[in-house]
Amino acid sequence: MSSFASFSFWSSAWSAFWSSSHSPRRLLAAIALGGAVLAPAAAHAQSPVLDKIRETGTITLGYRESALPFAFADDKGQPAGYAVDLCLRAAEAARVKLGLKDIKVRWLPLTPQNRVPAVVNGLVDLDCAPNTNTLERQKQVAFSVSHYVSTVRMLVRADSGIRSFEDLRGKTVVTSAGSTGDRHVRRLKAEYGYRDVYAKDHGESFLLLETGRAQAFVMDDVLLAGLRAKSKDPSQYVIVGPALSVEQNALMMSKADPEWKRLVDQTLATTFAGPDATALQKRWFQQPIGARGTNLALAPSGEVLHAWKHPSDVVTE
Repeated sequence: MSSFASFSFWSSAWSAFWSSSHSPRRLLAAIALGGAVLAPAAAHAQSPVLDKIRETGTITLGYRESALPFAFADDKGQPAGYAVDLCLRAAEAARVKLGLKDIKVRWLPLTPQNRVPAVVNGLVDLDCAPNTNTLERQKQVAFSVSHYVSTVRMLVRADSGIRSFEDLRGKTVVTSAGSTGDRHVRRLKAEYGYRDVYAKDHGESFLLLETGRAQAFVMDDVLLAGLRAKSKDPSQYVIVGPALSVEQNALMMSKADPEWKRLVDQTLATTFAGPDATALQKRWFQQPIGARGTNLALAPSGEVLHAWKHPSDVVTE
């Protein structure tokens, strides 16, 4: 897939998903009502992102090619996933707010390594992925309210005998460079005596595990479940070990544009307050995805339901 793919917002794939009972018009009517309460103080605030969209009629969104079910390239090479759908809702909210007849979406594939620089340098207006909101990253970028909650664990071969970090001594552990798993792998290396390897993205990390060049892959459990479900034989892999941390997953954007963040947060909060949150969860976490019928079969956890009920971008570490 080329670095940028440009197409009309109202694509056939998008239209096919949203039935009349989950229409963007209903969503945006709710956002407008919510905005009437929240917007007065910022009614005339400037937004570099919204100004650019108004001038060009285009929004640029970042995504991952192998972060199923949040963001991935589908069977036709097009961006798809839970976080991608949330970003498309934000794009539609921008279209309505600006009074545009149409809005075009440009997609830029990113990796855990280059996502923050891409946001900081304005290459993307919004990054559509399971970005972990941390205090350290907040020094450079802004995060939306949480859209999902996951835990960091490890994926191993079922016959490996590995069930905890104590079993990793002398073995090779892989994670994706620049990811949340990265900091845990570095932090625990001395204590557990394993070799560490850092792949460019999640797909490459899984390949190292699959081919025996690594014996454990440390990452968010939902992403590990997605990679396992896509593998040739999911029964060969298990997710094990204690949760190293609880991760608040969010969309990522520039720190310099609070008005744009406000609109994104409003859009997500409205989505999570209605039936669309359940529809999105079922589509991406509990139903077959793509030609292979990949199904994670993951119901929303109590932490996820709490994040939807009480939208927040506050984290403690």
